[in-house]
Amino acid sequence: MSEHQLQFLEMRDNHWPFVGKQEKDLLLTGIKIRGPLRSYAYSMSLDSIDIRALVRVQLSACLRACLAALLLLTVATAVAGEPCKPFEDGRVDPQILEVMRSAAHEGRLYRVVPGNSRVGFCVRYFPGQEFRGEFTNIVGGLVMPSMAQQYGQALLLIHTSILEASHAGLSPLVRGPEFMDTDRYPEIMFVGRAFEWLAPLQGYIYGDLTLRGITQPVVFNVGIDILEEGLGNQPDRILLKGTGQVSRYQFDMHHHRFTIGETVRLCLDVEMAPWDP
Repeated sequence: MSEHQLQFLEMRDNHWPFVGKQEKDLLLTGIKIRGPLRSYAYSMSLDSIDIRALVRVQLSACLRACLAALLLLTVATAVAGEPCKPFEDGRVDPQILEVMRSAAHEGRLYRVVPGNSRVGFCVRYFPGQEFRGEFTNIVGGLVMPSMAQQYGQALLLIHTSILEASHAGLSPLVRGPEFMDTDRYPEIMFVGRAFEWLAPLQGYIYGDLTLRGITQPVVFNVGIDILEEGLGNQPDRILLKGTGQVSRYQFDMHHHRFTIGETVRLCLDVEMAPWDP
């Protein structure tokens, strides 16, 4: 190995700490060092690089992570730039989407705050125990009625890939084909079609729940907590809390009738902020 190559190795180890040794060696084999070392630091000639060796270099873990983060940021920005984008697949009535888009321009559409929201469920099982599960990967929005007697809208799309469970041993059963079947049905959707207000910040949301590809009506008893006041008539941050219940038999979950209860209690704990493109 020439003196210039030895100098190049020393520079490689001192200044490329984020590149693995195997990758550094592959890069070295693709470069023909023909002059003083500093000439490569400032004006490396493309003629001196063997492209075939460079394309064989695998991306380092650090670089792969950076690219993945950039891709997720790009996707998130695209989705955030248009209201109701995740629901444009034919499953939601276009009129509901139009109402929510109109509300966005009027400043009455609230979006789910990622990371601060949970949708949970509870079911009893023998002997006198309760299984509690929570999903935290949620997108969606809520239209605040401009007046108390007017209808609002709500859309929630719950991704079931990650389940936080009170009993880890039962989690595979709950997510398996006898119950939620999350491999075949990776999403749960709630479409709230009408509000009935009992008080300014408390009432009922009537809508449809789609689980395992089956849609059934459900009613949530909800309350809205104002977390941050806004400059105008609408708050800057709210917390939607609600409870409801369904029969698991309505969603074709009939197994283990004698050991697992029929009624599934649902809980919403969803933080929301005004939609901002």
